[in-house]
Amino acid sequence: MPNRQLFKIASFVGIITVLSKIFGLLRDLVIAKVYGTSITADAYNFAYLFTGNALILLGGLGGPFHSATISTLIKVKDNAKESGSFLIKIFAITFLGLTLIALLVLGFKTQIVHFIAPANGLDSAYQTKLWYLTELQLTTMLPLIIISGLLGILCGVSNVYGNFFWPSFSPVLPSIAIVSFVFAFHDKTLGFALGIGTLIGAILQLLVQVPDLIKAGLYENLKIAIVKNQQIVGDFYHFLGPALLSTTIGQITVYVDSFFCSGLEEGSWTATVFANRLIQLPLGVLLTSFLVPFFPRFSELAFNKKLDELKQTSILVIKSLWFLTLPIAVYLFLFSKPVIELIFQRGAFNERSTALTSSILVALLLSMIAYVARDTLTRVFYSLGDSKLPLIVAVSSITLKVILNNVLVAKYHATGIAFATSLVTIFNFCLLGFLLRQKIGCFGWIKHVRSLIKISIAAFVMYLFGLLFLYVLPVHLANYDFFSKAMLLFSSFIFCFLVYFGMALTLRLEEAEKIIKEIKNKIRASK
Repeated sequence: MPNRQLFKIASFVGIITVLSKIFGLLRDLVIAKVYGTSITADAYNFAYLFTGNALILLGGLGGPFHSATISTLIKVKDNAKESGSFLIKIFAITFLGLTLIALLVLGFKTQIVHFIAPANGLDSAYQTKLWYLTELQLTTMLPLIIISGLLGILCGVSNVYGNFFWPSFSPVLPSIAIVSFVFAFHDKTLGFALGIGTLIGAILQLLVQVPDLIKAGLYENLKIAIVKNQQIVGDFYHFLGPALLSTTIGQITVYVDSFFCSGLEEGSWTATVFANRLIQLPLGVLLTSFLVPFFPRFSELAFNKKLDELKQTSILVIKSLWFLTLPIAVYLFLFSKPVIELIFQRGAFNERSTALTSSILVALLLSMIAYVARDTLTRVFYSLGDSKLPLIVAVSSITLKVILNNVLVAKYHATGIAFATSLVTIFNFCLLGFLLRQKIGCFGWIKHVRSLIKISIAAFVMYLFGLLFLYVLPVHLANYDFFSKAMLLFSSFIFCFLVYFGMALTLRLEEAEKIIKEIKNKIRASK
């Protein structure tokens, strides 16, 4: 499939993902209004580390099960008998393995909760209540661990056979379920509605993937067929092992953050979660849009030994992501507090919550450019069948994260933890780039330095005009109603975006010119 068609698919997936993220934002708005940055919200988010995060990291697009399925299934996708046997085997083994893990978590839930949320230095009554609520949420959402692997496999199957809608849109279902249960039960004390809503939504997310499996024609061959020495099953788990360890170890850095946050002021962890969600809103859209259609392309090029084309395609993706990510980071840096105030500040989410979340968000913005490039390079490693080197990078980041948290949290509290996250993300990107160069040779970044400088200049000019906007129209939103606040911020975003895009066209940036060309083609086609 040519790159131009992949970019069209990226646009389609992007639109779907935007809708999904909007529902996710609405979910966060409801949670923020009802629970704020309270102990109930903290307990849910602590429990989510072991359950909901498993669904996102293991079952989500780009997770180890999704990546392993694409990397291996693409080799036999045209052989229905072998692919059917392959899928039934990995389904059965995955289900049994994750069920065992879920039972182990259930058996040691008390020790796990005390470890991830020690709440050191806080009042004993508060500590006991936090542990009780976290255990309750953890028990409720435990089946998500089992669902996660099965969901990742199904999403991978859909993408291999050219189906992108439900894998991209289905994350909206947990959001709808959570909102529905929160409004139905109104339990501000236990937060049971949060856990049960998350679980029901995940079950629905799994079920809607099944039609794509049927459309692919695999259902006719999904039989418990014993194929002796079926190499592809071994390839799947050979790939999955390091990728799974890499994801799990990478998640340890999140547990490290929760450990440090549990000893800070009430709501520090929830504020960190909300700030991360705001970062993930644009990043999730962009990464899903590009990597979902391009990852199978990476795997195809690697399988056919077209390494030069693989490098060119990966740089094309990274440059496009940087072109779209940098202005978002600059805008959020300038308008972080009014954005959070507009989105979250109502009900139990007060001015203190806004200030705390805003400071964390600004510290996380440093990671955005490195984040999109890191995830792209990771997919390149996966397409080459190498999940071990990303594992090594993930392991090395843990020690660095612990050191940086120790240094920064004492002075900057939760903001220091966020800044440490940004530094670790930059470190990961640089190390992955170095290791990938050792593996397949120079990427030819020197050829693109001029283009990257132009992107930076356009972003800097946008920053200056953003400051001018703040000077002419100070964004003090306390005296405005919701509609006025929304219009003011919308105007600021459009103003900054037009400055950036106009500057990009003036500098003749290839990415900006491509967008204009596609718009013109669509206008001609509609006539």
